Amino acid sequence: MDIFNLDQALIERYESFARSFSEIRAPEIRAQVDAAYEEQRFWPEPLITINPHFEAGHTVDGLVAQGVLDPALTKIFASGPDRVPIKLHRHQERAVAKARNGESFIVTTGTGSGKSLCFFLPIVDAVVRARRAGEAQRTRAIIIYPMNALANSQLEELEKFIGGSGVEEEFRPTFGRYTGQESDAERHAIAKAKPDILLTNFMMLELLMTRQDELDRAVIANACGLDFLVLDELHTYRGRQGADVAMLVRRVKDRLVKERKLLCIGTSATMSSAPDETERASAVARVGKLIFGEELSSASIIDENLARATDPLINSTSLGALLVDAIRMPIPAKLSDKELYGNPLACWIEIEIGLAEGEKLRRRAPMTLSDATCKLAAQTKIPSGECRTALAGMLSLMGRREDLRGGAGDRAFLAFKLHRFISGAGHAYATIEPANARRVVLEGQVFHPFDPNARLYPVFFCRECGHEHHSVRIENALDGTRVLARAIDEPASEGPEPDGSLAGFLIPAVNADFQFGGAVADYPDDWQETTPAGKERLKGGHRGKHEGQLLHVKPDGSLGDDGVPAWFFGGKYRFCPHCRHQPPQQARDINKLAGLSAEGRSSATTLIVSTILAWMEADGTLEESTRKLLGFTDNRQDAALQAGHFNDFIFVSLLRGGILRAVRDAGDKGLADVRFGEAVRRALGFDLEESRRLSDWMADPRVKGFHNRQAAEEVLTSILAHRVWADLRKGWRFTNPNLEEAGLVEVRFPGLSELASDDEEFSVNPRLAASTPQLRARLFTLLFDYMRRGLAIATEALDRQRILQIAETSRNHLRDPWLIDQNEEQELRQAGFLMIDPPSKAEISAAEDVLIVRAGWRTALGKALRSKDLWGSRFQSRSITM
Repeated sequence: MDIFNLDQALIERYESFARSFSEIRAPEIRAQVDAAYEEQRFWPEPLITINPHFEAGHTVDGLVAQGVLDPALTKIFASGPDRVPIKLHRHQERAVAKARNGESFIVTTGTGSGKSLCFFLPIVDAVVRARRAGEAQRTRAIIIYPMNALANSQLEELEKFIGGSGVEEEFRPTFGRYTGQESDAERHAIAKAKPDILLTNFMMLELLMTRQDELDRAVIANACGLDFLVLDELHTYRGRQGADVAMLVRRVKDRLVKERKLLCIGTSATMSSAPDETERASAVARVGKLIFGEELSSASIIDENLARATDPLINSTSLGALLVDAIRMPIPAKLSDKELYGNPLACWIEIEIGLAEGEKLRRRAPMTLSDATCKLAAQTKIPSGECRTALAGMLSLMGRREDLRGGAGDRAFLAFKLHRFISGAGHAYATIEPANARRVVLEGQVFHPFDPNARLYPVFFCRECGHEHHSVRIENALDGTRVLARAIDEPASEGPEPDGSLAGFLIPAVNADFQFGGAVADYPDDWQETTPAGKERLKGGHRGKHEGQLLHVKPDGSLGDDGVPAWFFGGKYRFCPHCRHQPPQQARDINKLAGLSAEGRSSATTLIVSTILAWMEADGTLEESTRKLLGFTDNRQDAALQAGHFNDFIFVSLLRGGILRAVRDAGDKGLADVRFGEAVRRALGFDLEESRRLSDWMADPRVKGFHNRQAAEEVLTSILAHRVWADLRKGWRFTNPNLEEAGLVEVRFPGLSELASDDEEFSVNPRLAASTPQLRARLFTLLFDYMRRGLAIATEALDRQRILQIAETSRNHLRDPWLIDQNEEQELRQAGFLMIDPPSKAEISAAEDVLIVRAGWRTALGKALRSKDLWGSRFQSRSITM
């Protein structure tokens, strides 16, 4: 898999997603925002780090032969089907030596360096030796993890090493997890078993130390005489949490190891960024002393010892013509580790991207592929394009397992990581100047960074036409009235604030085609009325309250005749002056208008993950078992939220994919509503004849009997018909439009043209009788769409009693997510009713109100049917017949 192509595809997909929520009408603003995207301001080029090789130490059996480790560890710390003793890194061997000397220590080697073995080796060794000495069973080591996920992962590692070791039962170490996620039976088993090694988190250990529950007291009592206390990921314990953990460690020592020294071990990949090794070790030792309450020095810190993967005799500056030839030759599809060992380009990459040579090999700071390309081009005088292609190709080749590139091993020669940072574009800020001089920046500040006299204002865009709006506050200062920037979420009162200031929105009128001039006709239709004398005016609810005020604003926010024209509307956002679009008034202003992006964290994460998974599936070079992603989040609640978002996304994507395919398969004739369920089911491949797919939707794909199998198919068909109608209802989330709102499907009404052309049907209504068939068809389309989106539809698929019966049956025949869960029954959609004169909401229950599709004079339907854009003039009274 080419990770660089994946990265490019991911960013292109994410940019398309993020930018789909806003349209920018002003060409000068759009051009500057486009330039920011092209410069990758929101997702800069990813950083590359090389996974280095570590200096080799002895094998486990070698340390056993020296008497450093107990012989049983030869069987425990072994790998492969033949259980070959593992070979240690130098830093792991140093950790074993310090533990044997009874010294506390902190391991600060990098990610993937095997830090967990630095404490598991000495702990398991001590446990086995105690068993041989006939000591009583007790908990000898407590290992504290910052996240339960890490504890779960390490539990699997211990099971892999110890569970399959074949060590005699009397010498085999025991271990258990006690993090709060265990069942009551598991907790009792741990209390009774007194496991040698206890995996937990600091909050659970705090509870064990303070609870009076007999079970918890037994678990902590098992640890009296504790030998080891390990804090994994030590860098996470900082600030107040670090102080809490430091106090906890001291209470543990006071309660469990009063008469002997506790061996404390910490691990962390990131503890100090000091450039000097001694200074870095001293800083880590100071932190360790604060947390553990133990005397630690720089000698107590175990750092990594790195080694070259390529030939250490080759220096990057002496490669000369060999490097030039390696760049200009196509990267071979296969190179074994032996061939890469002396490859000039592989050597250059390790030395110039991965390692910094000196008295001791150190990791280089991460760099971008562009930076590496410039460095290679400067050294070889080869064009950047060729250098970039060669670097990307060689990095990808070295990162593959050897058996996939001509060798026999199952490890990469020199793996690398691509660190991609993605953030939402957020908001833009613009000056108020003529169109050809207007400037846009993407960082919030009071004045333009290069012009202290030009104020910046947050800019938002109409969701319908993309015209720009600024959230502002107008204040009276000693030097005159000024327009100042205002956060859009700050409340905007209808009238002046106590200090006389006005909050609202400023809409520049600097583009030639701006269509608002302040006349009554420029306001939304439903704001206007005609007096008995025939004069046009705004209705009383808006007159004198919501009219725009034309200002002339200078770049510094002051007012003057030489400023640019802009319309100010006080209070909350109500409509766009350019296109007269009115968003739902109950929404927040920040949702009525669009910023540069509107995606939430969950939506962004889901998009990124789905893109990567789809790419891995389509690539074909990865084994199925390796097509996996590992995600981390701050806490359990966020993880649960994201998991739910993933599941919803997958289900909605499958459903909508089935709908879209069914519609496309139907061709020009379209998909009739009576075939919704069956057509979507077939489009999903959920058919009794598709035996390979039965397990995807049937609760028991092996069920016998035609009746049972047919019943499952019929239930699924009915549920899918219901899901189709529910999914096509009017949506309210800008970030999750349905297929119709996304423009992928179109709903039409058969026979509508014939009806609209039948003059006899409309003879009783003079206005409709005088209308063209095209206008009548438009009116009916508005009405039918309004009813359809409100689910005022007579169809079995929306009959509540029938759907409830199907839901109950589905739980016997279908599997998640295609069945209807009992918890979902209250939220199931059902057919509503179009009512021209509905009861007030105070007269009915909330459940009844949901079923009413209101169609009165002042509703959205009433406004649409009497729109001046349709009729050419405004209705003088309620003369429309519904």
